[in-house]
Amino acid sequence: MDEAELEDVMTRFVAGEFDVLVCTTIIETGLDIPNCNTLIIEGADRFGLAQLYQLRGRVGRFNRQAYAYLLLHKHASMLDPARRRLSAIRQHNQLGAGFRIAMRDLELRGVGNLLGREQSGHIAGVGFDLYCQLLRQSVARMKGDPAARAIRAEVRLDFVRFGGISFAEETAEEESEREAAWDGYRVLREEELDAGRCAEVVATLPPEYIGDTRLRIEIFRKLAMAATAEEVRTIAEEMADRFGKLPAGAAAFVALGELRCLAEERGIVQVETEGSRLKCKRAFPAKDGSTYVKIGANFPRLTRKRPLERIREIKQFLLRQPTLHA
Repeated sequence: MDEAELEDVMTRFVAGEFDVLVCTTIIETGLDIPNCNTLIIEGADRFGLAQLYQLRGRVGRFNRQAYAYLLLHKHASMLDPARRRLSAIRQHNQLGAGFRIAMRDLELRGVGNLLGREQSGHIAGVGFDLYCQLLRQSVARMKGDPAARAIRAEVRLDFVRFGGISFAEETAEEESEREAAWDGYRVLREEELDAGRCAEVVATLPPEYIGDTRLRIEIFRKLAMAATAEEVRTIAEEMADRFGKLPAGAAAFVALGELRCLAEERGIVQVETEGSRLKCKRAFPAKDGSTYVKIGANFPRLTRKRPLERIREIKQFLLRQPTLHA
């Protein structure tokens, strides 16, 4: 259609001379027709996420309830990226969803080449936050910043399990065991105690404690990104002030973050337990050539049975070790 014909058709549509406008994606931006409250998109799986968001924004611009129908071809197979795009556009439909749509689009397509012209990349493989963290570290390393050589420690304790276990999914036997235990720990039988076993705890931020999913993920991220034990304690204080006393799982998750920071400050890259043995691996061998922190020729031994008490025991051991700057 030429320019004059386009203008004539649009003017008549806005005036209400006809009720249905069949068009291409030319309406994607810059079109405001308040009376139009229904949008039908054919072959929606062939559109990009940002494009779908822009098209959806052509309706719902007045005080009338608006509807956007995204149609798919009946016999065509839908690719996984298209399925994720449609899932995102369906999920984020509240006021102010544009930023979340943009972030999701960034994760799906990739951030692109920062030093070139490509507009898609491989960020989906690592996630946006981790990508930015790796980018900052690379830039700092090129600048010679000492912080770029920071040690990242790993904490693996055999009496701690990670996950979002919900007590609603327990069997009757598991529920009775938990009720007989203390504050969410798995109770131990007498024969297990006699064998030197330690109780177990699930380290997580349970939905029963922090109901909002996005807020819970944000706190997970803050704890993972914390660089010092003081930062971890500050986050824990904020959580307690906002949501109440930390349950056992949340307390264990925070305590593990604190252990990680303490280990990193002391040049330890791995904190691991095997039964009662505590194995702390150094980033660099000591003067005597040893890789692990030992007492004499033996690994340190833990004496506590309850998980949080045992974590505090490990914390006290780490605090007795010299820091990298000592």
